[in-house]
Amino acid sequence: MTKLGRVVALQVALISAAVAAGIYITNTIIEDFLITEALENEAAHFWQLYQENPNQPLPNTANMRGYLVESPVRETEEALKTASTAPPEQMLLHPTGFMGRVTLGQETPTLFVSTQPTGDGPTLYLTFASEDVSQLAFYFGILPLAMALLLVYGFSFLTYRLSHRAISPIVQLADYLEDFRFGGYNQPAVDLGDLRALANVEVDVMIDAIDSFAERLDTFIERERIFTRDASHELRTPIAVFKGSLDLLQRKTDRSDDDLKAFARMRRTVEDMEGLIETLLLLARGEEVERIDEIRCLNDLIPNFIEQLAPMAEERGLALTLDQQTQLWVKAPSRVIQIILSNLLRNAINYTQQGSIVVRISKNAVSVIDTGIGMSPDELQHAFEPFYRGERSRATSMGHGLGLSIVRRLVHQFDWPIHVQSNVGKGTEVTIEFFDA
Repeated sequence: MTKLGRVVALQVALISAAVAAGIYITNTIIEDFLITEALENEAAHFWQLYQENPNQPLPNTANMRGYLVESPVRETEEALKTASTAPPEQMLLHPTGFMGRVTLGQETPTLFVSTQPTGDGPTLYLTFASEDVSQLAFYFGILPLAMALLLVYGFSFLTYRLSHRAISPIVQLADYLEDFRFGGYNQPAVDLGDLRALANVEVDVMIDAIDSFAERLDTFIERERIFTRDASHELRTPIAVFKGSLDLLQRKTDRSDDDLKAFARMRRTVEDMEGLIETLLLLARGEEVERIDEIRCLNDLIPNFIEQLAPMAEERGLALTLDQQTQLWVKAPSRVIQIILSNLLRNAINYTQQGSIVVRISKNAVSVIDTGIGMSPDELQHAFEPFYRGERSRATSMGHGLGLSIVRRLVHQFDWPIHVQSNVGKGTEVTIEFFDA
């Protein structure tokens, strides 16, 4: 709608400029060209008659008046007394050939000074009442053009209103669809009933098509959510059975070191799977990851996440440390922060064979820095794609390829920018910025 308003405003501006130019040109032509042409023609006609009859009367009409002064002593008082009609003294100051406005009392007529074609003899002073011509130009030129301009403004505004009325349903439809969010519980279906009352035939067809598309899309989203929820719930049972069995096996004290290491690996694998299932459940329930007003301090949450994953890092001989450069507060559920940091830390641990992993809390940002295998530019472009794992990643560690994909989905939902810097063989740094901190 703003574009339509700009187009109408531009149209009005161009028409106004064109009419203003027309008014200026008309006024210039009437006052300059026509008056000049009239005075020159009148002077030429007078001199033609004067050659035939030296007693030819001077021009004397309602708009034009002539004065004749004998030369070469026209500036003396004696010459003025003997002139056929004594001109005002201001006229005598102008040379032959002068054409322009002069001030005579309260009037400003146009003066033309002329002599015979032979160059000798008396001098003719012709004055023309330019004010009368200006009034005629105003009433018969400028005023009609101004009225035409007002009509153009009126028609332009009418066109804008009609166009606005025609486009308004489309704009409202676009605004409605832009603000609509699919997939949440208690989220009503797409309802375009109010727009139908405003729509014309073409927009009505568009609304029908969008209704049909929205219905199919909502059905697909609901089916995906139900599948994710049910599958996650079904997977909980075997996970719980497996954990219970591990607890029973680990109760025996006569286990060898190899058995204990195997049990520890099995428990970490089960816990990883349990965390993945919890993440899928959380993502399936969209209303649980909506923005909240509660402010949380990451300096209090992150140490707990690091402590949970510290045994995994110790087993691989990695140093897992926390670098707190400042206090960082964010508006987000603690579960969301846990999922993001846990996935980043697991990735860093899985793909780091030796060295260290540092979690750095800086101003408005949290970074996970490792000294692992790193990623090539091509791998970096696909790192956030679901189930993507590079050749070296598959050879180095087991995984599902979902960690970074889940992280990207959550940070995008909260509008947190995420940046990744990585060099092959040197490590990777993942930084998340919290602008609402």
